Amino acid sequence: MNIFLNSDNDIQIVDGGLPLVTGLDEIRQMASCRLQAFEGDWFLNLDLGMPYFQEILKKVTTASQIEAIFLQEIGSIPGILDIDEFNLEFIDATRTLNVTFRATTTAGILNFNLLEAA
Repeated sequence: MNIFLNSDNDIQIVDGGLPLVTGLDEIRQMASCRLQAFEGDWFLNLDLGMPYFQEILKKVTTASQIEAIFLQEIGSIPGILDIDEFNLEFIDATRTLNVTFRATTTAGILNFNLLEAA
């Protein structure tokens, strides 16, 4: 079980306590946190996070390399059993990368869109 984070990814205090998130919502929250974290940002674990500056945003990185990085990270999230669908879409107008996937988890089917989680 994890502490519930609100839409701003801040700890949510309810009635003086810290509510927990479980099941499919917990897996969705873990995926959101992992895919939005930049490697090297957290001083207690510099390896935590996605290698956006180190690998993904480099000029010489190919789409297949970026896909492999995301698939490896998603596959390592506790509760995810299988990645059923995966899509990367670079949106030129806004210079954003949209990551969507559908995964079979221990709590059911997870449909995830990184842009909606951000």
